[in-house]
Amino acid sequence: MKKRIISILLALSMTVSAGAAVLAAPSDIPLEQRAMAVDTIKADKAIEAFESDLKKSNNYDKVFEDYKSLMDLSVEISDIMNLNWAETEKLNYGMNTTSTRDELDKNYNECSEYREKIDELVKSILESKYADEFKKYWGDDKTEKVQNMSGIADMAAKEFNDRYYELLNKNADGKEFASLLKEVIAHNKNDEELDEETAERLHKIINYCNSISDYGYYVNKFNNYGAHLGLTELKGENNIENPIEKLVFVGEINERLKKAYDYMVKNNLCFYDDNGKDMAGATFQLIGSEDSEIVAFGDNDVMRTLIHEFGHYQNFFGKEVDSEDYYFGTAHSSPIVEFDSQMFELIATDYYDEIYGDNAGAMKFDTLVSCFQIVTSATMAYFENSLYNDNVLKMSDEDLDKALTNQFGEEWYKTCQFCFTNPGTYLGYSLTMFNAIQVYDIFLKDKQAGIDKYFEACACEGDTYEEVTEKLGLVSAFDDNAAEYLKSITNDIFKTEYGIDYDTALDYFENGTYLGKVFPTEQKVSVNGGEAQKLIAYNRGGFNYIKIRDLARLLNGTSSQFDVEYDETVGKINIVTGKPYTANENDTDEIAEVKTAGQKAAGTYSLCRNGENVRFGGMIFVNGYNCFLLRGLAENKVLGINVDYDEEKNTVLIYTE
Repeated sequence: MKKRIISILLALSMTVSAGAAVLAAPSDIPLEQRAMAVDTIKADKAIEAFESDLKKSNNYDKVFEDYKSLMDLSVEISDIMNLNWAETEKLNYGMNTTSTRDELDKNYNECSEYREKIDELVKSILESKYADEFKKYWGDDKTEKVQNMSGIADMAAKEFNDRYYELLNKNADGKEFASLLKEVIAHNKNDEELDEETAERLHKIINYCNSISDYGYYVNKFNNYGAHLGLTELKGENNIENPIEKLVFVGEINERLKKAYDYMVKNNLCFYDDNGKDMAGATFQLIGSEDSEIVAFGDNDVMRTLIHEFGHYQNFFGKEVDSEDYYFGTAHSSPIVEFDSQMFELIATDYYDEIYGDNAGAMKFDTLVSCFQIVTSATMAYFENSLYNDNVLKMSDEDLDKALTNQFGEEWYKTCQFCFTNPGTYLGYSLTMFNAIQVYDIFLKDKQAGIDKYFEACACEGDTYEEVTEKLGLVSAFDDNAAEYLKSITNDIFKTEYGIDYDTALDYFENGTYLGKVFPTEQKVSVNGGEAQKLIAYNRGGFNYIKIRDLARLLNGTSSQFDVEYDETVGKINIVTGKPYTANENDTDEIAEVKTAGQKAAGTYSLCRNGENVRFGGMIFVNGYNCFLLRGLAENKVLGINVDYDEEKNTVLIYTE
């Protein structure tokens, strides 16, 4: 079982957008007329016929006729299950549905029972007198697929979903969800060693995670420079009267997209709600009914959720799948399905003017930055892998709850159910976005070539990440220097769209949070009532920040004199009180233009007084130097000084104690 779980991780079978299956040719069955419950009479007769005919000798034709009927029935039940999942999601998010929760639970349980029974019967032929004929008829590959069927009774499906919704419905706390997660992990674990091929692929993934770890910092520089230019000032991104009507823009991109959109609207296959819920969406496969259905909800921007989900939907539109392909093919379970939706999100930004109007520029910039940041979700893969090691099973429920809450936020258990049962979710999103950015780069240089590449990618049904990447002629995330290549094309994209290259962005941002405008000033300072002296300060929001060494020079020879020691390896600044200041080669009275100004994350630096950590009231980094809020040093008694200000003379007054 351990091999199965990790193979899923490596195959990147993502289901956060639930409809990862290929759609058959469109049908004109109105949504409200589709079956929501199993036809138990029909199902019982089909099962009884197969069981009876399987016992008879020389009954080859009838057995395989029954076998095909069971497969068709199983696909019908899959459609019913997905309709119930969709209706349950609507109910969970306060959207309109004609079903009660009891009805949906009953339908789901009934579907699960029959799917489990049918799947077991489908496998049973390999233990019957017709096993050899089956192998000859279907071939070795399909026979192996039947042998490896896990069935709907898998803990990661039926039992998990039953208990997950039970906890959700009673507003359970994180500890209860964490406990459920531990059971799922334990259920899917044993001590079987990884085979050589799996171990090699896992090693590639680890290398990818290591190589891409600083990409988020790289993209954040563009984001913060965008803030400097006012590109991040979103205004009412959710103020769209009818997002589904706004989605009509897809018809301008391609005739195929227009047909898919028109059909979706005609058959009422898209639902949304934007009333204060967590932003999320799903596209539910309906293979037997030859359609799919979009459900979207969000308190931020349901429009962008619909765009993402339509990236899935249109890929399903007009593709035929029968029950044999459903059971034996790979088209319905493409492990790189998010590639389609992520490409579509990026391409759609070119049409934001007619969706968002005056807010289009900010929305586009926000979408690009958000999409590119997905690449760094690779770091989340470490967390996903950690869920499947022994240490997690040994954690207390409380510690696991804390770990998950820290990772996903307070509402993690309401929005991240797929993270429980689908390892590789975040890693998969990262890898597919790696490719999506490359296609978007092609689109910006040649729109038709980009659209062609997009549809070429949509045709890669069932292929692995490596296969899709090779077919499309893209650079693999697992190649040497892949991270540097990604930075290069990201730099090209921002430079093409906004004139922002990495070096320019770096001039306005350093090591964390963008601080707004920081400018140098010559501040007059008087120590103990003496003649005013010049002090270089950096003003941010009306407050002066100074280099600690500049203050040491000012106080040298007073009762509050001090020297400065700096340990660059750990970012530790130590003030040695009572000791004369030792001049440094970097000491200067010249004003330097502010090229970088930012705020490092807590824990990456410290200020000490005689070796002991102290509170200091505020610090920023300007041009690579640590600059402290002068009044903060005084109020926190770091240096034994008091600070006042003579507004008339524009002079800071420092008094030593």
